[in-house]
Amino acid sequence: MVEKRKSTQVRIFIDKNIEFQQEKVPWSKPWYNWIFDVMCGSVRKKWQASKSNKMNVQEPLPTLELATRKGPQDIEDYPLTNSVPSLVKILLVFPKDDQQMDVLATTSRRLGWSVSVAKDREKAVEYFQNRGHELIIVDHRGQRAAEADSICRAIRSSPVYHNSVIIALVKKSYFMYGEKDKIVALDLLETGFNRALMECSHEGILINELVGIYTSALLPRTQLAAASALYLALDRCRDMVHVTNDKHIIQFVNKITEKLLGYRTSEMMEINIRELVHYDNFVVMEQQISRGREFEGNMNCRRKNNQMLTINCRVIPFCTTLKKPTHYIYIYDTTYLSENIDPQSPMSPFNVPMQPQFPKVASLPTTPRRPSDVKSSIADDFRRSSLQKLHSMQLEAPITKVIILLSNLITESTSPETAAQIDKAIEMLKTSELYAPYIKEDRTYKDPVATDLVGALLASPRRPWESRRSSADSERISNIRTLTTGMSNSRMQIKGFRGPQEIAEILDRCLEWNFDIFKLEVLTDRRPLLFLGMTIMNLYRVPARLNCDEKTVQNWLTVLEMNYRSQNCYHNSTHAADVLQATARFMQSERIKQVLEPLDEVSALIASAAHDVDHPGKSSQFLCNADDKLAILYNDISVLESHHAALTFKLTLTDDKVNIFKNLERDTYKHVRQTVVDMILATEMTKHFEHLARFMNLCSLKAGDPADGYVDAVDMTAVLQPENVALVKRMMIKCADVSNPTRPMKDCVEWTRRIAEEYFTQTDQEKQLKLPVLMPMFDRQTCSIPKSQIGFIDFIINDMIEAWDAFIDMPEMVGYMRQNYERWKEYNVRVYLYHSKTLFRSYLYNIVFLDLIFKQEKGVTTLQDIEKLQMLPELHIHRFA
Repeated sequence: MVEKRKSTQVRIFIDKNIEFQQEKVPWSKPWYNWIFDVMCGSVRKKWQASKSNKMNVQEPLPTLELATRKGPQDIEDYPLTNSVPSLVKILLVFPKDDQQMDVLATTSRRLGWSVSVAKDREKAVEYFQNRGHELIIVDHRGQRAAEADSICRAIRSSPVYHNSVIIALVKKSYFMYGEKDKIVALDLLETGFNRALMECSHEGILINELVGIYTSALLPRTQLAAASALYLALDRCRDMVHVTNDKHIIQFVNKITEKLLGYRTSEMMEINIRELVHYDNFVVMEQQISRGREFEGNMNCRRKNNQMLTINCRVIPFCTTLKKPTHYIYIYDTTYLSENIDPQSPMSPFNVPMQPQFPKVASLPTTPRRPSDVKSSIADDFRRSSLQKLHSMQLEAPITKVIILLSNLITESTSPETAAQIDKAIEMLKTSELYAPYIKEDRTYKDPVATDLVGALLASPRRPWESRRSSADSERISNIRTLTTGMSNSRMQIKGFRGPQEIAEILDRCLEWNFDIFKLEVLTDRRPLLFLGMTIMNLYRVPARLNCDEKTVQNWLTVLEMNYRSQNCYHNSTHAADVLQATARFMQSERIKQVLEPLDEVSALIASAAHDVDHPGKSSQFLCNADDKLAILYNDISVLESHHAALTFKLTLTDDKVNIFKNLERDTYKHVRQTVVDMILATEMTKHFEHLARFMNLCSLKAGDPADGYVDAVDMTAVLQPENVALVKRMMIKCADVSNPTRPMKDCVEWTRRIAEEYFTQTDQEKQLKLPVLMPMFDRQTCSIPKSQIGFIDFIINDMIEAWDAFIDMPEMVGYMRQNYERWKEYNVRVYLYHSKTLFRSYLYNIVFLDLIFKQEKGVTTLQDIEKLQMLPELHIHRFA
């Protein structure tokens, strides 16, 4: 009666929820069919095995691997789901045909599994050796128990047995037959079975059981096998690998470590990594990796014979939780050592201390030289001839001196590993692009949208030897507008301007980092550069320092803004005004005031205002591919930046009414011009890593005597060198040019929307003109805007802004950048649920929620999503209707 009452209650509960779910859930999904078939197996009619589906117990049944008929007459044959892989092979060992075997075969078949059936031990072992089944179910009921134990032992002793799960099918009363205090399941485990399965003819219950067995037994074994394969690959690789815990205690070393360092594995386990690896700035490294960031540098590894090996090492933090790293992985670049050095050789420096080398006697018998020895000899001869040529040169460059010094370090007594490292360094120095940017292949961030964006920003224009593609004429750069007469009577005058009170109020905050540039754009009818420019120029006394009147500066700003293309969504005068405002804010820093002279400040403001004048809204690579006249004029080298710099001075020098340099002395003008041109050219992204690397090297120079307890953050004596002052100015305009992610979130979102629209327009035009698509992922229909911003911050912005903040002490930039980064990550993975409260109260909620996660529904992706996002009060900006 109890069982009957419980069944009735379950049936009522199921009937009610079936009626509910038909309104709320898209039941065409096979995933839901499977869930409810598992939960409500009694709703479907009981499977009746027909004679036509009777299995041949003599041979394996390949026809049972997957139901192939899809007609309405055999709807029960259709696999329930693809959530459980159909590659699982199951072996049923039943001495006699019965209903239990039929039901097991049918349910396995409905899961899409491959089923084989055997009657006795010989057939079971034969089938298992041929197919290697992952799951074996052996009939262990009644008198068949002894035979089942024999079958289990035979399968386990088979040479192909590895990780299969063997299950004993027992009666419901099996666990009650034993003695009072005896655990009968232990007998099965001792025999070799992994678990027991009670007999049952109910399909829903059996499906649940089989899926549970797959999840709890088969899947972990598969994952363990994969982990073992990875461990084997790691142990056999040629790069030396150490794994430590968060306290830097060694937990794992691979085999190559024994060869290279001479220690046994047992001697290296559970010791601190500092006992083997020496690094001068270990504290700095620890600070970086403890924050979850990778670190790379040259480290000295101590061998057992106290020799030191200098090896490039990359330290990768790994965390099992989301809080902080729990392990550190040290990967040493030792492939060249394992290739060029034989540690087993009795004369190898890995096995004997360093000994003096004696010249070989010609009469002594010699052994045949290996190809590697011949190669080394040829390399030595070439090195000597190269040194002679370098010494004989009349002119000598600093890089030549460095190469000669390194080459001189290689003597007869130099150890092979040291010589190999010096050779590697020399080859790297011989390249002409020491700071050529590239994205490391081992970076964990593999998103194609971010890769497209960063790759397009850092890619150099087409090389002369690369293929050129002809195409129809693309959009051409507009002709330089001639200056109109009567400029003094123009309505663009600012002197004595009495505009709206709002403009005056917003210009009063022109040196604040949260300055609302978009509100100024609306209030000034798309002329923010003129209004903001005059305000900032007067604050920094630009007219007085250039010895010209305010009217000339006003005319210059007017002409400059006229030559910015207002139809561009991003590269217009509003972007120029934004970069000008950022530069002016940077120059309020005490550190910058110490570095820049008055004329340097003027030059920086001029370069910021003019750095993108007449930008076509397309990249330099696009102009090169389209054979644009600008690309032809500048030979595909720094096309846009060269055009901006040249046009700035062409517009300025055309008429005295706009020539802000007309009263400067010749030497002063040359200095200002050189600074402006250098800063505009520095905005080219292909030189990004070069400028950043040099600047970080400059910031690493410390001042003061540590013995006195005083060490300044930066050595200002080095900073004030002319070449370093130029570097600071380059970094200033670079940080201002890409400062959008460091602004308040509402401004950051608007700038992101604008630049994305330009990229999408370029992609559309490339497809229309049949040009190479530089950023194929930036398709307005498929691109994920949050992903592009996450990658841009990761690869370009983060390191540069942190270094700049450390130099000028402007923490609000880093604060906004990190806040925006987290918000973009939220927009990228946010899942929205639009379901009624009734659904949340029902037991179906978890199922629906999981399905939404599986489908990876995103809240913000396209431009339309960004525009909807900007309807929120906290992200609303001023814009034209």
